Amino acid sequence: MIKTKQPAPVVVCLVSFCVYFFLYTVCDAANVTRYQAGSYTEQAVITNIPKVDGAKMSAVIRTHDKEKWAASYKIRSLEEKRLIEQLEPGMRCTFTGSLEQPAHATIPGGFDYKEYLYSQQIHWLFSVTSIEQCEKSKQPLFKLLNFRKNLISIIRNHVPESSAGIVEALTLGERFSIEDDILSAYQNLGVVHLMAISGMHVGLITAGLFYALIRIGLTREKAGMLLLLFLPVYTLLSGAAPSVLRASLMLGFYIAGTLVKRGIHSSAALSLSYLLLLLFNPYFLWQAGFQLSFAVSASLILSSSILKKAGKSRLAGLAMASFIAELSSLPFLLYHFQQISLVSFPMNMVMVPFYTLFVIPVSVIGFLLLLLSRQMGECLFDMFDLVMKPVHDFITYAASVDLFTMIVSKPDFLSLLLLAVSVFTLFAALEKGGFLKLRKSALFFCAVLAYLICRPYFSPWGEADMLDIGQGDSLFISAPHRKGTVMVDTGGVIAYPGESWKEKRHPYSIGEKVLIPFLNGKGVKKLDALFLTHADQDHIGEAGVLIKNHRVKRLIVPVGFVKEPKDQNILKMAKENNIPVAEAKRGDTITAGDLQFQVLSPESSDGKSKNDSSLVLWTVLGGVSWLLTGDLESDGETEVLKTYPKLKADILKAGHHGSKSSTSEAFLKQLQPEAALISAGKENRYHHPHEEVLDRLKAYSVNVLRTDISGTIQYRFEKGAGTFSVFPPYDIEETRAQEVKKTAD
Repeated sequence: MIKTKQPAPVVVCLVSFCVYFFLYTVCDAANVTRYQAGSYTEQAVITNIPKVDGAKMSAVIRTHDKEKWAASYKIRSLEEKRLIEQLEPGMRCTFTGSLEQPAHATIPGGFDYKEYLYSQQIHWLFSVTSIEQCEKSKQPLFKLLNFRKNLISIIRNHVPESSAGIVEALTLGERFSIEDDILSAYQNLGVVHLMAISGMHVGLITAGLFYALIRIGLTREKAGMLLLLFLPVYTLLSGAAPSVLRASLMLGFYIAGTLVKRGIHSSAALSLSYLLLLLFNPYFLWQAGFQLSFAVSASLILSSSILKKAGKSRLAGLAMASFIAELSSLPFLLYHFQQISLVSFPMNMVMVPFYTLFVIPVSVIGFLLLLLSRQMGECLFDMFDLVMKPVHDFITYAASVDLFTMIVSKPDFLSLLLLAVSVFTLFAALEKGGFLKLRKSALFFCAVLAYLICRPYFSPWGEADMLDIGQGDSLFISAPHRKGTVMVDTGGVIAYPGESWKEKRHPYSIGEKVLIPFLNGKGVKKLDALFLTHADQDHIGEAGVLIKNHRVKRLIVPVGFVKEPKDQNILKMAKENNIPVAEAKRGDTITAGDLQFQVLSPESSDGKSKNDSSLVLWTVLGGVSWLLTGDLESDGETEVLKTYPKLKADILKAGHHGSKSSTSEAFLKQLQPEAALISAGKENRYHHPHEEVLDRLKAYSVNVLRTDISGTIQYRFEKGAGTFSVFPPYDIEETRAQEVKKTAD
């Protein structure tokens, strides 16, 4: 670590914090919109490379008064798609469409798109209906972006599809072409940083260019000047991600210091880069990539004495550098992703040299060869692909091993601070040496990590969350002290067959984007049970994602679950993943830890419809009785009432998303619920929930909580009482969060 007895660093830090706070306040106060929701026709400039995925084009456009909108356009035909793909950065077009506000995350742990856009100073989603009268730009910046677009096209057209994504990522900072499974595997194993252009990549490319310039006869001074001109151009060509900006700025400071015969310390270069980037955009500070890039770099620089102690062995040095990087990134990884790989360290020990010595050099050399000779470049990348295919097979397999991943619930501020202190003390012990100090620090760190892992098991609170997953159903239930976790249905998007050109390379997955982040945030690695009420896609569509990702211990379906051949797919997938499947019928009692469910329906696998064959569950949470009905309709409700004439329920999960064919008057009269939960998509095509149902609920004085209005409905409970709230919490006043409390008998 860098030590000093002078008060100057403290003063500088304090002044920097005050200046940042002032700049952030000023920037945030100016981050407002002049527009309102509605229809507009606007001459606007495309500011980035438009992305075309299937039948959708998305881009950021800048209006005449310099405000940015996130524009999207639904492509109508293959011919039109070819025209849309010709759109370039800098084009000024006449766009017609309507503005609507982006939504906050409505599920805990979900990606907050509105906050993300806000940090980009974008306040509106612009649904475009027509694009006309496009004119090209002559500005150098847009010409450079268009050049980047053309380079990406060259890679996609001349590199094997399975390797094109890696080459794009390592040369131009573009990950769009990387297959979802491979990217997810790299993330799960903690080596996804290899796919980002960072200091290692910029250093290798710059060193290679410097060597080439010297070899052709340029002096070091002239070569340095050319590199200073090259760095900003390369930064823009490679996507200008925070890691690239940091690496380019630091390298630029080094080169500039060399040219003026004044060396600059690594810590000074890092600090100057940090301050300049925050001066340029104060919102950078809250980005995960920015935090990780600077945290790891700072730790490696400040730990130079530790690295020296590792000895002269390159292997020992690499191991210590990997350990320092892992340790310094841990608080940020747990906060943002709640997931760490237990094999990240050995994987980095293997993959970092492999990427440094082979993947990056071959990607860059092959890319340059493509520009000079298509045939030579293609030949090199064909051989490159032969190597990368088994590597990716290995990465995908390793990521699928359940034991290699640890899930930790999202830490609160105090837990995060405690973890940061434990990491700092461990670094201090490594630097000072001494077995006793190192042992104490290591024990302290392990104790904090163990606390973070076990924290959910200390909580006396259980919860039930009706997740806002659009037009579908998904309910998560966890017992107090984490003694049982289940999910009832998973939601899903109903897919309709279409033309091949409409197929997305990266289709949206509720399971990958919503359910798994939600479970990670709760610290749930595996559900004790997954209930599937019936085989409709909007209830079981994401079950395959949870099963494939080893998030389920046991699958429970109603007797007669399979109504048509495709319904067998989920059961087959469960069998392939060694997940036991149980068929439940009326009269069964199903337990998952401290959670207990009574099965009220179906009685048998007769010829009833899927909806009336739904698995109907009755349970008690926090002294309050719940009735979960799937998509049960009035005929099924009548049968349940005949079998259980004294049935009562304090909380009713309304059947079939509030359809008028469910939640009959007789059902409400018998149950006498205090509250009803309705899971429905916002402005859905079925107009759920139906007005007749809402009127019936109102007539029986039933409080209604709807996901399409309130977002996720949350119920936290102890042994004898529970409380309802909604997520996001800022909607509480608007939707009047309800409370239902009842003393347990």
